[in-house]
Amino acid sequence: MDADTTPHPNAQMHEYWNGLAGEKWVRLEHRLDESLQPFADGLFAAAHLRSGERVLDVGCGCGATTLEAARRVGPGGRALGVDISAIMLTRARERAREVGLDNAAFEVVDAQSDRLPAGEFDAIISRFGVMFFAHPEAAFANLLSALRPGGRLAFVCWQKIDANPWMFLPTLAAMQHVAIQRPTDPHAPGPFAFADADRVRGLMERAG
Repeated sequence: MDADTTPHPNAQMHEYWNGLAGEKWVRLEHRLDESLQPFADGLFAAAHLRSGERVLDVGCGCGATTLEAARRVGPGGRALGVDISAIMLTRARERAREVGLDNAAFEVVDAQSDRLPAGEFDAIISRFGVMFFAHPEAAFANLLSALRPGGRLAFVCWQKIDANPWMFLPTLAAMQHVAIQRPTDPHAPGPFAFADADRVRGLMERAG
């Protein structure tokens, strides 16, 4: 049988998050979790997780939100964190063991293209993990297939860069010294790919 040489649609993101980016997130894990906690709080307020539910956490990274989901659904529920970064998932599994959460699990999965268990989950959540899909419409259609009828989707994404001083102000400062080229495609995979709320609503509708 001939080997499949078709490039993976998310190849660039796989390489990025399994290299220096993944290593950096592991190294700065606690600082990043602390700074992103207000967004996680908003995520869980929207998700309305209940005892006994099954939850899928997309782009879970080092596992903070997956572990919190596992706490909220309790021993009768289950939280599965998926990510393309094996480096970060290794740390996530360590954290689950450290706090003794047996109902949290982690798997290397590309939520855009890998087959997900059909109708398995009551809720899908993501803290800044859904803006990196090469083909977001296909990705959300794939996620929909994993939700049970009446299931819920809640995620957090960034607004445009100039609405985020944490990134905008350092960029302005750097531009005084080096040439920084704006991305030619504002919808390319990256932190601000979902800055256009109308576009995101359209993606959701077309994905079903």
